[in-house]
Amino acid sequence: MKRAFMSELAIVRTLVPSIAGVGLFIFVVLTLANTSGGDSGTSAGACALSAMSPIMVMSSLAGFDNQNGWERYRATLPLTRKDIICARYLSIVVFSAVMTCAATLLSIVAIPLFNSAGIPSTGQTVFEIAIASAASMLISLMMVFLAQPLFFRFGHMEALRLSVGLFALLGCLAMATLSSSNPISNWLMSIAGANPDPTVLGCLCAGTAVLALALCVISCAVSTKVYRVRDL
Repeated sequence: MKRAFMSELAIVRTLVPSIAGVGLFIFVVLTLANTSGGDSGTSAGACALSAMSPIMVMSSLAGFDNQNGWERYRATLPLTRKDIICARYLSIVVFSAVMTCAATLLSIVAIPLFNSAGIPSTGQTVFEIAIASAASMLISLMMVFLAQPLFFRFGHMEALRLSVGLFALLGCLAMATLSSSNPISNWLMSIAGANPDPTVLGCLCAGTAVLALALCVISCAVSTKVYRVRDL
């Protein structure tokens, strides 16, 4: 498992400059777009970067496998297919967490720059940005966990087309769930409220993390089963 994970990290290091560049561009554009009248909109940039990180690293790793023939070569290495799958999932989670931490720090540092009074960030502001970024990453990770078995089953190009359709379907379901006419949306809003308590936010984020962990375990098991029977 350790050797498989180190090989994944070696690949990720080659992808860091391009992913970081795209992520920084997203952060700057959305931060500027959501800043008006001196109020900070850096949380929008942090959330967007946190949400995009799992998807970018998943597609980048799959693209590397396809472009360099790494998927076929890796199957010849003295690594079990279970270790290969677990290492891929772990690398996605670790890289996404690092990107989310970086996005949160960037957001906190940028707050005084977009505040006309130059007021530094408060503890509550930092907490809200961190929770929002973590929640965005966890939701995106759940989408990645749903799509990842497709890449191990069909390969990069076919899975990419299928995952786009899957993400679009999940987006439509999310919009329908969060609609004001939906009882689930009203229930969630009644819990969070206009000015949610930090404890409530923490509990909601922890619940999302538990759900993401359960989905990760299930997705990893499915991917392992699919990858074992695939003829490479």
